[in-house]
Amino acid sequence: MKKIAMWATHLTVLTRAFDISKGDVVEIGTGYFSSTLLDWLCAVFDRKLVSYEANEHWYNIAKRKQSDYHDIIFVKNWDDIPLLDRHWGLAFIDHDPALQRAVDAGRLKDHADYVIIHDSEPQHENIHNYNSIYPLFKYRYDYDKVVPWTTVLSNFYSLEKFKC
Repeated sequence: MKKIAMWATHLTVLTRAFDISKGDVVEIGTGYFSSTLLDWLCAVFDRKLVSYEANEHWYNIAKRKQSDYHDIIFVKNWDDIPLLDRHWGLAFIDHDPALQRAVDAGRLKDHADYVIIHDSEPQHENIHNYNSIYPLFKYRYDYDKVVPWTTVLSNFYSLEKFKC
């Protein structure tokens, strides 16, 4: 698989999560694939999307998608983003530094119906520390058909609809 294709292994899961979720969507860390997909889906289905980015390069790319339904916000400190000021239907987490992903997923445990984390294969546990947050969630599904893996977490809904 070409390296750039590895950046998009989450799209199947992200699309499914969007289809079964309702409400606002938060994207923590932007990119060519997730940002474009979520922007299109939120435009078509009239949902609010809020994207947070701390990398200036990715922020400059993402901010071109700014619209009435899509806020793109530059952050200096991931811990300062207001994740807990509302309930999210869907949260997608794929930002740097990698260890911050588990922190933000943990923050969202009671504030998002579905939390999607990318790069979740076990051999990279030392990079992301996802094992620290898995016990915080009632439901977990690992999409391991392609590498890198994508994991869905929820405290609100069974994840049977993700299983093939």
